[in-house]
Amino acid sequence: MRYSVELYSRASIRASKRISNPGCYATSSQLLIAPLVKYLNRPAWPTVFGISGYSGAGTVTGTNDPDGRPTTVPKVSPASLGGSIRPYALTDHIHEREAGRHLSNLLVEPSSPLKVAFIPSVAPWFSGILSTLSMPLSERLSAKDLKALYEEKYEGEKLITIKRDVPSLQDVENKHGWTVGGFQVHSDGDRAVVVVRVLLVVLLLSELLILMTVGRAGLIICSRAPRRNVSK
Repeated sequence: MRYSVELYSRASIRASKRISNPGCYATSSQLLIAPLVKYLNRPAWPTVFGISGYSGAGTVTGTNDPDGRPTTVPKVSPASLGGSIRPYALTDHIHEREAGRHLSNLLVEPSSPLKVAFIPSVAPWFSGILSTLSMPLSERLSAKDLKALYEEKYEGEKLITIKRDVPSLQDVENKHGWTVGGFQVHSDGDRAVVVVRVLLVVLLLSELLILMTVGRAGLIICSRAPRRNVSK
């Protein structure tokens, strides 16, 4: 079984007989941190603060419909959030370990694992992720340098958009893709901040189509004539 983020593991994925899809936050966090791994001031950790739509919390069993069939309802709803956001799993989230483990493969010395601090929250919109990276730097970089590193890493990737300004919901609404921007460096030059917006990521791997719905934790692995059976 091969687990990987496709954008920096294509060769190994093509040679694999079985593949598995990374989690939604884990995918976004890895793409967010990967261009800056060599500039991380270790042993400090990069921190990702993530906010996702409430559909990402999943569903629970509801009352039967008039025909007696079972139904599901959102585990979290805009009403239960009261118009606010709700932090959860503030330490040891599974995606924290997931992202750190696989980002470690990008290190010069992968024997010394990279750790990621991940702080998720759920928001009253339906789907989509907003993630902000704060990372201590081992050397001085400018905001222009940061943007150039992402442009170099993801050049030619049709599903990735790189912009100077902070991404907004309108940048990803009803679209497939990952939009990164808002590149900033602290006045001391020792801390980088980058913002990403994600709605839906579609990656084509040889003959397979993997569709990962960010915020709904759905996964489809299918051939050219797919049966759409998304788990919630």
